[in-house]
Amino acid sequence: MRVTEMKFLFEGVIFSSRVIIDYVSDSLNPCEFTITFFTRYLISKYRECYFFVWENNKFKPIYTRDEKEDELIKILQDAIIEAYNTIKVKILILDECR
Repeated sequence: MRVTEMKFLFEGVIFSSRVIIDYVSDSLNPCEFTITFFTRYLISKYRECYFFVWENNKFKPIYTRDEKEDELIKILQDAIIEAYNTIKVKILILDECR
């Protein structure tokens, strides 16, 4: 399990959140991501946290209430992919240095 912070742009504002990445197994490359917001604005309009599952190179669908939340989910998923790829590169570099 890894914890990192990510930043993302939504409604013209840069927000930050904590991401918990949990590797389930090496088969089918499943990972679970938990996003926790630090901003009361997002918590009051949406949810305090979101749970995403990445499997077979795509996110499993989640229920959203409206188009604005759909947009937020897409932005979060893009930010997760970027943060996850950065972490994978850092792990590979650390492994090579050992």
